[in-house]
Amino acid sequence: MTILFAGDPHGSYAHLYPFVKERENVSLLILGDLQLTTTAELDNLAHYCDIWFIHGNHDSKTVASFDAIWGSAWKERNLHGRVAEIEGVKIAGLGGVFRGHIWMPPHRPMFFDPIHYCQYSPQERIWRGGVPLRHRSSIFPSDVEMLENQQADILITHEAPKPHPQGFATINQLARKMGVKKIFHGHHHDNFDYSSLNRNKSCDIYNIGFRSLADIDGNYLLVGVDDRDL
Repeated sequence: MTILFAGDPHGSYAHLYPFVKERENVSLLILGDLQLTTTAELDNLAHYCDIWFIHGNHDSKTVASFDAIWGSAWKERNLHGRVAEIEGVKIAGLGGVFRGHIWMPPHRPMFFDPIHYCQYSPQERIWRGGVPLRHRSSIFPSDVEMLENQQADILITHEAPKPHPQGFATINQLARKMGVKKIFHGHHHDNFDYSSLNRNKSCDIYNIGFRSLADIDGNYLLVGVDDRDL
């Protein structure tokens, strides 16, 4: 049995097949920004591994990318806001990103949860009976509260914790409350190197960047380079 952590695929999954095909009983955890238009990529990849994921900010950029995750059976494999035991390891998930209109730690939140947001929003901003499409991938304080009284071995997030230059101490605090020993995060495509910072720390942190892949010990099996012409 093998647990692998995949950095932001951004709609491309071909790089993962050589690694999941050569191993048996692989659980693949995708760290956000799946950026799908249909479920076909996940359906095909699932022939070779057991897929779990959290969503990223790109997963609510279009209706198609939103529906591929939340409008399909795949929503059951989103670890956001919960803990699942995968191959004997308790893994918790916090998907999405912090946005100033909702909550930008360490500042006070503008809204506690989606219901609070909708209570103070004009009707034209309500989408499908809830928050706007963009904010379906925004982190609310209620998302963190759902996790902080649970216990886990590993926390997977899209946003980075400290000491990443764009990281958030809120994630470190959540990890401590949950008794987490390792954090794997995506979002930042540069595979930020925590190795020297992880020494003598109670919680090891790993940035699995753009189309990168690592094992449960944080060893990179593949390091992707984001050379897209954006």
